[in-house]
Amino acid sequence: MLFFPKDNTKKLLEKFFDPQKRVVQSLLFWGEEGLGKMTIARNFSLALLCEKKEKKFSGCGNCVSCQMAKSSCHPDFLVLEPEGGSLKIEQMKKALDFLLFYPQISPFKILIIDKADQMTEESQNILLKTLEEPKNNNLIILVTSLPSKLLKTVQSRLLALKFSRSSAQKIANFLQKEYHLSENEAKRIAEISDGKISEAIKLLNKDYRREKELIGKDLGELLEKDFFEKTIYLKKLSEDEEFLKTTIKEWLRVLRENFFSQKLNLSQNQIIKLSAELLKAYYLISDANINRQLLLENVFLQIQ
Repeated sequence: MLFFPKDNTKKLLEKFFDPQKRVVQSLLFWGEEGLGKMTIARNFSLALLCEKKEKKFSGCGNCVSCQMAKSSCHPDFLVLEPEGGSLKIEQMKKALDFLLFYPQISPFKILIIDKADQMTEESQNILLKTLEEPKNNNLIILVTSLPSKLLKTVQSRLLALKFSRSSAQKIANFLQKEYHLSENEAKRIAEISDGKISEAIKLLNKDYRREKELIGKDLGELLEKDFFEKTIYLKKLSEDEEFLKTTIKEWLRVLRENFFSQKLNLSQNQIIKLSAELLKAYYLISDANINRQLLLENVFLQIQ
């Protein structure tokens, strides 16, 4: 079972299985991180490359094409990923050279560009030439959580499919079917997955789940501390950038869940203000010139 955020996304992609309905050669999968965009891009590609006439997502898994794709050695399938924080012009040139040659074992060639927002402007301009004159035997899929970083001219050449968060019920059904969880366990995980299937799968790990629960509990305790105690806690928290980002995301989820309750001893206005300040801090954390501890201290000063 392949998880789709929206059923109409699956229906649209299924049209590509019929050559008569395949009207575009370039797609854009966009939406927040953790919604399964890249997983679906890969599985959709496997299905298109599969040798079986009756197509299904992920392919049959048994034919030569499916086996080669899963082993990352398919001559007609390429995934382009950033190197050193960006997709450089040299990488793009090699990827587009790959598309120039005729398919070897499949009807067409597929190029997936992951984290497409990390393409340099020069890379995007080179790609644009190919998007403007697509070949019938090529399919290009761009995957990104930041479509605004793509040039308008590039965006205009793509059929954009937005991936959104899913309902807790849909995620719970998926977990029950694919991971054989009880109804109660699946619902409990789905409710704290924040509408993201990748997060729900991570939460199957009990240690990861326990860590998230502790992070949520920490917020309540932190709000009760005096400023000196807050400073000590935030100093330690700010040392690890990735863990800090994870913590802020979990705090934001907890704030959303507690908007109508008073478990955190905050008014709705305070929750809104704290959420806004945390969100701003989240996007400033990676700035090399930012003092993360001072940034966090300022966040909590705003609601005192």
